[in-house]
Amino acid sequence: MPYYSFVILCYNNWEMSKQAIDTLINSINNKYKAKGIELIIVNNGSTDNTSDGIKKLQRDYTNYSIEIISLNLEENMGYPVGINLGLAKCRGKMVTILNNDLIFPADWFDGLVDILEKKEDIGVAAPYLSYACSSQNVGVKLNSQEEISDFAKEFMKNNKQKISYPLRVIGACLVFKREVIDKIGGNDFWFGIGLCDDDDLSLRTVIAGYKIAITGSSFVYHLGTVTFNQQVHELNCALSSNHPKLSMKWNLQPHGEYQSREDIIDNINYSKDEHYFPTKIREFNGIEPPIIDKNQEERLLLVADWNNHKSKWKEKLISILDNIDQEELYIWIPKGYFLTDQISAEVKEILDSKIVETTKIKFYYQNIAPINLLKFLNSFDTIFTVDNDFVNRYIVYLAEEISIPTK
Repeated sequence: MPYYSFVILCYNNWEMSKQAIDTLINSINNKYKAKGIELIIVNNGSTDNTSDGIKKLQRDYTNYSIEIISLNLEENMGYPVGINLGLAKCRGKMVTILNNDLIFPADWFDGLVDILEKKEDIGVAAPYLSYACSSQNVGVKLNSQEEISDFAKEFMKNNKQKISYPLRVIGACLVFKREVIDKIGGNDFWFGIGLCDDDDLSLRTVIAGYKIAITGSSFVYHLGTVTFNQQVHELNCALSSNHPKLSMKWNLQPHGEYQSREDIIDNINYSKDEHYFPTKIREFNGIEPPIIDKNQEERLLLVADWNNHKSKWKEKLISILDNIDQEELYIWIPKGYFLTDQISAEVKEILDSKIVETTKIKFYYQNIAPINLLKFLNSFDTIFTVDNDFVNRYIVYLAEEISIPTK
């Protein structure tokens, strides 16, 4: 059984991913390998040579005392869910999640492991990064692995006593104690392709009773947003969509009463129903199929990343309305993430343009505890797919895992 688990998410740009994996494997000291290491490489629907590259890499590192496990996803599931599916495979007592745009110098891992082993109240450890939109940022641009190695060695030597305890770190490189993953689960899938998911993960970690530490005894070179730069339009839509979700979920201004993250920590207590996001199917409640009353009309569900302009939910809704007969269509807009009045008005505008029996259209605004999501989905006969929508993509993935029809 491995003691250390690493999860790295790859989407295209295999040469960059390979550089990250090569430097990762070569930076890990033998003392860690002796306790057992697994590396889960999640191929997040890549369309280049990533799949073949992973197979070759597994052959090349056969004798390196590291178990390399590949997980090939049929389509891009976004960063939060992609990482979650990798976490579902982890068996280690320490779990590290990684971007694929990193370069790892020697000894970067030592300081993170050391602080987690010595301090019981610290649940997550993070390095300083060459580039980060957080307090981890060093703000240095280097041009070769030799320069990175020299800089890292000097930086870690001069800053080894430097420790801070922020309320936010970015998700590029984080080491978790297993107990933290067991308590809070993975990322929140409502953040779709990504962005703000690490803000949310940080808040749930602290609310669950753990400190996050940034230590100067660790430095990693971060190229920064390379994968997102392959999806510029998706990135811009995610930025405009996910910031409001974060503030609504955590009751932050401008959509809530709290003025700061400190206010959130002071006023919100950990709740498994609200703050635990399962990574494995068996962790959900309600996996068993419900007893269906055959006399009931068929129940259909439409759910989407409603305020993401990239989503094709409007086109899907029009198509549904053109074909709906006696079925009941439920439109799920959870109030914890979306401005329900605004989205409902957009939906009603489409309904008004169609001749449909509105009694068959039902709006559902309640939040569903993540752990009860499958139980909720299991109450529907069919779940609709929506193009260009990462939230819907995950809902459909879950539905298909438990044999709920999708279309």
